[in-house]
Amino acid sequence: MRQKQQLHLLQLILAVCLLGLAGCQTAKTSLPSPSATVTLTPTTTLTFTPTQTTTPAFTITPRPSLTPTITLTPYNTLSPTPTATEVEARPAVLFPFLDNNGKLVDWSYTHVTKIGFDRLDEVNDLWAFLGFQLLDRAIHQRNMTFQGETITVYYLNVAHEFNGESIQMQLVLGGTPGKDVAIDAIPAGGTAYVQVQIQESREGFDPYTTHVVANRPYEYRNEAYPMLFLKDLKAILPTLPDEVILLAEHPILFPRDDWPQIKLDMQRVSYLAARYQLFFDLDAYDRLVGQSNFAYDLRDHILHRQEMPPGFYAFSSQTLIIITGD
Repeated sequence: MRQKQQLHLLQLILAVCLLGLAGCQTAKTSLPSPSATVTLTPTTTLTFTPTQTTTPAFTITPRPSLTPTITLTPYNTLSPTPTATEVEARPAVLFPFLDNNGKLVDWSYTHVTKIGFDRLDEVNDLWAFLGFQLLDRAIHQRNMTFQGETITVYYLNVAHEFNGESIQMQLVLGGTPGKDVAIDAIPAGGTAYVQVQIQESREGFDPYTTHVVANRPYEYRNEAYPMLFLKDLKAILPTLPDEVILLAEHPILFPRDDWPQIKLDMQRVSYLAARYQLFFDLDAYDRLVGQSNFAYDLRDHILHRQEMPPGFYAFSSQTLIIITGD
């Protein structure tokens, strides 16, 4: 009986084991077979942020200018030589007058008659007519020294209007060797003359044509712009009417290549020394070192209407036009 019970127990244990193995096998077949899996690791996306850079603009480095630096230092004062008799003031009266180009001719009148440029495109050749008010009816004089020699300078007492301001000036006509030389005592020769035309307003005025005709070589000039003795001009001035306008032309800037000849002319001819002296600077050894601040300031005023620094005092006349009212 006991053996029978043990047999039944053994069969029960065996059945339980078989059931366990079957469950394990079922569980085993239900599991998915392992496979190689590639896990993608998130990557950081680099966002391109453009860097703003500033590209320098193309610039032009200016070449050094041959033009001297203009300062506001007043020019040297030119003092007149006292005259033997007192000169009565008699300012000219302005009257309506237009040049042949339709431009008003008054005390501020300027007209460029010749202009040239150098290789740096800077103005280096400039001629112009300027309008003046005659303040009295005399020819005045003063003394200047050039290369150790004294020259008597002859000029008219005039005024020109610069940007609305009337400035009293000396209009240089010429000069002669010696100190305090009276006009009637000037020796015969070029120093005794001045190129003058006297006309009425109805005859008109063309600045460019006047420049061309008046500056022809002597053998080709006509009698329209005669060479007049200074003593004769001295006698004519008091006879002029109240209504009168003076127009004077002279070169202001000169090409650098012309400077040696200009220096030679100033050494040889006293009236050229008197006229050119305003436009050039000389060093302590009487070497011509360049054009004066006055010449460059006058250029800037004529071409760009810039203000004139204090001390502006004179102009020169190579050709003098005297226009009287009708």
